[in-house]
Amino acid sequence: MKHSVSNRKDLTILKIEETVFDVRHAGSFRDSIDYMLHSKRKKNLIIDFSLVQAIDSCGISSMLLAHQKANQSEGLAIFVSLCQQIKDLLKLAGLDKQLYIFTSLNEVMTLTEAMGKGKKCSRKKSSSKSRSHPNNNDQSDIEMIVSPDFNEDSIIVQEEQDAEPPSKQIKPQKKRGRPKKSS
Repeated sequence: MKHSVSNRKDLTILKIEETVFDVRHAGSFRDSIDYMLHSKRKKNLIIDFSLVQAIDSCGISSMLLAHQKANQSEGLAIFVSLCQQIKDLLKLAGLDKQLYIFTSLNEVMTLTEAMGKGKKCSRKKSSSKSRSHPNNNDQSDIEMIVSPDFNEDSIIVQEEQDAEPPSKQIKPQKKRGRPKKSS
């Protein structure tokens, strides 16, 4: 199997340079994954399928094996640039939800950089907190948690009801129907 390996930060990128990923290439792919995970001690792998146009069941099996081996070594196997035919096949098999699939290498690199910056920022925040001012109202030190069920309209309505005087909140209801005849 023709392939190339490159490194970016903590990620190893394996680019498959074949148009068909089938039984002929499955063995060498598995060997390459084993070598990268165990010999080089890399945990996170990005497997680039940008040149691959077709895949068979052995190729899919190899993808699953790479995913499992990366998980066992406490890392990730991320598959990028899959053609539409391969995406459809994985979706049909129900593997699109199990595997980490991204549209491009740039998308993965952007996400990992953002995660790295988030970790650095959180370290800076914790180290820059002032202990002499325990009541610091700095917004950057406060974490806000937003619930997906949050509904601002219900809160506004509740506030409006609470703002009215109690006499206006409880109104007697009129009786419905015909009025009774007085005799």
